[in-house]
Amino acid sequence: MSDTITPWSPYEGRTSLVSSGRKTLISAFGDVVMCRAGFPPYELPDIFEAPEDGGENDAARDLVRLDAEHMAHAFATGKLDTFGRPLGGGEVATIPMAHWEIDDQLPRFSTGAFNLERWWDASAEPTHRIFVDTKQFDRWLVSLQPLGPLTNRQVEAIVDPQKRAARAMAREVIVNESNQATLDEDHTQPSQDPPGAGPVLMTLDEVCDLTRRSSSTIYADMDKGIFPEPVKLGSSSRWLKTEVLAYIAEQAAKRGSG
Repeated sequence: MSDTITPWSPYEGRTSLVSSGRKTLISAFGDVVMCRAGFPPYELPDIFEAPEDGGENDAARDLVRLDAEHMAHAFATGKLDTFGRPLGGGEVATIPMAHWEIDDQLPRFSTGAFNLERWWDASAEPTHRIFVDTKQFDRWLVSLQPLGPLTNRQVEAIVDPQKRAARAMAREVIVNESNQATLDEDHTQPSQDPPGAGPVLMTLDEVCDLTRRSSSTIYADMDKGIFPEPVKLGSSSRWLKTEVLAYIAEQAAKRGSG
C-alpha cells in the first residue's frame, strides 16, 4: 500500500473535493457505511486499527468489507460510473468497468485512490483519486436497505462456505426447474401471468401445506435461524416460494448425505 495515503485516514476528515457532477469515493462510501452498517465514517480508522478479537472488532470489519464488495459490484456491472482524477487535479478519465474486476477492493476504498496504469496492483503508488457519478449514486443509495441484525441462517451462510454453496445450488436448481416448467407450459397454453409478474409469495397456510409442517414448527425453526424469514407486507407475512423450495431441497440433501 502506498505511503502517500495512509489507509482509512481520508475518512477522518472526509475533505470535500470538487468535481463537476461527481463526488469522491471516500464521501460516497462513507454514506454507504453509515446507511448500511450504521458506522459514522470517522470511526473507520479505529475499526481497522482495532486488534482481531473473533468478535465485535472482526464483525465490524466484515460488515465494512461486505459494503465495499456490494458497491464494487455496482461499479463492475455498470450500475455506477466511476472516474479517476490525478492527485492534485487534472483531466478526469472514466474508469472502465473491467478495472473493478479485482480480488480485493478494500484497499481502494481505504484510500479512495488507485494507480491508473497498474490498476490491478493494490501496492502500486496511487496516481488518481476515485470519483463516483453523483446522480447515479444518490439513486442507488436510496434503493439500498440497511443490513440490520443478521439472522442465524444468514450468519451461518457467511461463516460456512459449504452451506452457502449448497443453498445457492438448491436455488439454482429450483429456478432452472421453474423456468423449464414455464417453457413447457408455453408450448401447451398461453401464460396466465401478466408481463413483469414478480416472485411468487406464499401465505403461512400454503407454506405449511408445501412443507408438511405446522405453523408452530415453522416459527420455531425461524427462531432458530433454520427456516427462511418472511417478507413483511404491512401486517401480513409472506414467504418467497423459491426460498421455501430451496429449504426443502437442503433438507433432502441432508437426509441423503446422513
